[in-house]
Amino acid sequence: MNRSDLDEKIRNANTVVIKIGSARLSGSEEEVNDFLFQLVADVRHLRDQGKKVVVVSSGAIARGRKMSETLPSIVNAGDSLSEKQALAAMGQNRLVNLYDSFFSKVNLPIAQILFGVLDLETGEGFKNLKSTFRQLLDWGVLPIVNENDSVATEELKFGDNDVLSAVVSLIVEADILVILTGVSGFLREGKTVSYLPEVGSEELANAGGPSGPGTGGMYTKLKAATILKEAGIPTGIIDGAEKNCVRRFLEENRLGTLVGGNGKNRSYSEEEIKSILQSKRNGGTSR
Repeated sequence: MNRSDLDEKIRNANTVVIKIGSARLSGSEEEVNDFLFQLVADVRHLRDQGKKVVVVSSGAIARGRKMSETLPSIVNAGDSLSEKQALAAMGQNRLVNLYDSFFSKVNLPIAQILFGVLDLETGEGFKNLKSTFRQLLDWGVLPIVNENDSVATEELKFGDNDVLSAVVSLIVEADILVILTGVSGFLREGKTVSYLPEVGSEELANAGGPSGPGTGGMYTKLKAATILKEAGIPTGIIDGAEKNCVRRFLEENRLGTLVGGNGKNRSYSEEEIKSILQSKRNGGTSR
């Protein structure tokens, strides 16, 4: 199968999850604003087409760290668990306010959803989360999702928002996940690989870790794509700095790397999603 065989499936995707990494939100004010103007235009276009959109966004700790630099009482905030939790608490509000200031310009109301692994451990927590997503999307409200880093511990974390975006994609029964990163896609010998029908040990061995303020890197993006492949959900890994990258990816299916998507879409049960999280905790989807 070639990537072009999936053109129609990607173009007709009705529910789209967009994952945004910390790098896209932690540069200069000009860079961040340019990115958000493009993102807002793309999401507005998708919504005008009748599509449902969910945004999974990193950046709370990065925004909190930026805020901490202006406070005399905070000297060189480090990377201990308590410091990262506090920075996340400081930055999450700023992150959501930033999104609201941009999406309100195109009349797109947003809602914040913060959750962690424990919120999916009970049947009621899972059902409540799923129904909240469904109601927001039915109302035309854009969910902005992040892990609840201010209370999460290292033992009870998704680990990174690439895995979180895959879990959200399963919960909302997305048709595609689009990961916006700082590189052109998965690279092999310095060249972007256009299509990966499968992700094997060779690809994972050649995938790097984080090169910016985030925690994932290409390795976790491929792991997220592997989770979704079993559900028939394709994953696009594209450079978020490209102009109108989300719209162009969905309409043209040419940017970045496309992973999987060659199977028949199927829904995942609550127990199957819990099993994925358990595997993640036991090292099955982490480096």
